[in-house]
Amino acid sequence: MSNKVNILLVDDRRENLALEAILKTLDENLVRATSGREALKYLLKNDVAVILLDVEMPGMDGFKTATLIREREKTRHTPIIFLTASGNSDVHVNQGYFLGVVDYIFKPISADVLKSKVSTFVEMFKQRQEVQRQSALLTAERDFISAVLDTVDSFVLVLDSEGRILHVNRAWEEEMTGYSLHEVRGRFLWDYFEDKQAAKDFLNARKGNTGSEEYWFMKGNTRRLVAWCCTALKNHSTAARHFVVTGRDITELRQRTEELEGFTYSVSHDMRAPVRAVDGFTRILIEEYSNSLDDEGRRLLSIVRQNTEKMGQLIDGLLALSRLGREKVMFGDIDMADLARTAFDEQKAADARQREISFRAAQLPPAYGDKRLITQVFQNLLSNAIKFTRNEKSAVIEVGCQPGAGENIYFVRDNGVGFDMDHAQKLFGTFQRLHPANEFEGSGIGLATVQRIIDRHGGKVWAEAKPNEGATFYFSLPAREQRRAG
Repeated sequence: MSNKVNILLVDDRRENLALEAILKTLDENLVRATSGREALKYLLKNDVAVILLDVEMPGMDGFKTATLIREREKTRHTPIIFLTASGNSDVHVNQGYFLGVVDYIFKPISADVLKSKVSTFVEMFKQRQEVQRQSALLTAERDFISAVLDTVDSFVLVLDSEGRILHVNRAWEEEMTGYSLHEVRGRFLWDYFEDKQAAKDFLNARKGNTGSEEYWFMKGNTRRLVAWCCTALKNHSTAARHFVVTGRDITELRQRTEELEGFTYSVSHDMRAPVRAVDGFTRILIEEYSNSLDDEGRRLLSIVRQNTEKMGQLIDGLLALSRLGREKVMFGDIDMADLARTAFDEQKAADARQREISFRAAQLPPAYGDKRLITQVFQNLLSNAIKFTRNEKSAVIEVGCQPGAGENIYFVRDNGVGFDMDHAQKLFGTFQRLHPANEFEGSGIGLATVQRIIDRHGGKVWAEAKPNEGATFYFSLPAREQRRAG
């Protein structure tokens, strides 16, 4: 595609258009017009970088032509250079400048002067074209981004470096707050938070990979619980920053979750009494009336007793799991090495007192979290490790740590039965089991509890294993500095 621009040469006498030969070296499109009318007709449909206009033309002279050119919006600012005989008076020159002529070239024409002046206007025209092209691209890109942002369900805000609102999408205006862009532009983001200081601290932390949950004020002063995150965007040409805030209203989701957790808690709590009654009466039958029963009767009662114990454990697990979403996480410093050793000793004493198990605990970095909940994590993982190494003559359980980016990754490793990684996605679901209940007991709630606890600490949990080659369970916790900064 050619990027040549048009240069319009207007002179009624062809012999005076010898300047074409001079300008040919500029390698642009030289357009010839032999009258003012012909020039005006061409300018109706075409853009030109500069017009070289002869003053002395019959019928419509250069002054009249320039006047008509300037009256049209499209050509009002097109550069005009008058070509005139050197003997013309200063009055004519002043008249030309009054009409908006940018320069005069007097005949006889100097080739160097002509080329220099025309090339300057050509370059200016090309620069304007490039600016217009870039502006059109930016406008199209801005309109595209705005259209995309207006179709998403989440709200999106753009803030300046001080936290003032510059732009909001349609979800913010129509679904989230009810405030229009006109109403919020220039206001600080935290003006719409119940806890303004918490919003300021989170915004200034600039942690784009983490989120926060806060109550926001809507129009009418109602409040909604919002999950939101913030990313700082640096302008490489300046030191200025912008913030992009995204989020969604989770008020109904939180209410449904709390209702579900409350329902689970209530059902589980109400089930404990009849299960305990069945267990108690079964125990009485076994202890006081076993002599009145034959072997088959005692066997059946034993089965009832075992199943009521399992049911009791299952209910206790459900209660513990439902309480996790209702209790506040109390953060503090944790000695992870001491916590792991204590948890292992307790689980071994409860489930494997007679077994020989080699326990290896590396030097673990301290963590920042809820000690009571992290204790539960170690207890569940170590209990599983002890259980699934039951068939190993030389059982080995190891607790260790490896560094991560802004986090510590802890692990519990064993040399037990392991599992097939094709089914690993089931591990952390409630009531999910990878081994038959007649081989290894359990409720299927322990790992779901682990995941819930680690989620509430802002970490992740995952596992690696091979059948008959053991398993390793990992969980990450944000480093103390990262957690405190949040």
